[in-house]
Amino acid sequence: MRRTALFVTALVALAVALVSCSSETPGDATSGDGDGTSVQIPTEGGDSETTEPPETSESGTGSADSLEPCELFSSDDLAALSLTGGQEEELAGARVCLWQATDNHTVSAGVWANLGIDDVQSKTPPEPKTVGSRPATQYTGELGVCVVALELTETSRVDVTAAAQGDLNKACSIANQAAELVEPKLP
Repeated sequence: MRRTALFVTALVALAVALVSCSSETPGDATSGDGDGTSVQIPTEGGDSETTEPPETSESGTGSADSLEPCELFSSDDLAALSLTGGQEEELAGARVCLWQATDNHTVSAGVWANLGIDDVQSKTPPEPKTVGSRPATQYTGELGVCVVALELTETSRVDVTAAAQGDLNKACSIANQAAELVEPKLP
């Protein structure tokens, strides 16, 4: 059983690593070219002071920052998916919660505060879709991992990932079922 748990954890980590790549470089800019980041301003006497841009109502990540991945499934949802546990980890820049099922499949939900569905990088072409009324994309990873990425904003998303011991059809069926349960809970 421990060996299966380690294998499943490795699968989820692999899936997160595969999708964490983006064509954008995350981080804070330091130039003062009007990009909305803090700027060092020289003052008299050779000192400098840091000024912050005015706060805006749309940070692009506010809704992602408020989500707790382990709270995205209710106890009824967990029962419907035969899931137990719920262990949160930080993996490749996402806050991820992993659940194990009694029939050896796993499901995870990962909150990406700085990467939207258009930032998905996958070896298989992502397939655009709609889950509920929300834009989404589905793609597969190595070792039979299936991911449904749900848009929060243009620059944030929730990935619902399933692995079913290499059975891609089963993994995608579970990922889609899980995404349908998560979607109504998203802001």
